Amino acid sequence: MDKEIILEKIRQEKKDEGKEFIFNRGRKFGVIGTLSIFCILAVFNLYNNHQGTNAALLAVVMGYLGCESFGIYSITKKKMDLIKIIFGSGLSLFFFIKYFLIVG
Repeated sequence: MDKEIILEKIRQEKKDEGKEFIFNRGRKFGVIGTLSIFCILAVFNLYNNHQGTNAALLAVVMGYLGCESFGIYSITKKKMDLIKIIFGSGLSLFFFIKYFLIVG
């Protein structure tokens, strides 16, 4: 293929790989930060005998997993991402309900 044709196709895609790299790196650090905060709060709750709030924390983390997997699955259509949607959303709903049963 001609170099100019390839460059024209890339320009028409309007895809900025630099921005994609930045967003992916940001998401990576966001996930690491979220899981770190979750672990700290979960250990703190266990130490102080507040296990009920761990259900709320798990609902948030599993909800994040389900939503992130949904975004990925909508593009890739991989079965593993569909499984993560089902388990992440299901576990999020389970812990969400469990939290309100404990609190209420």
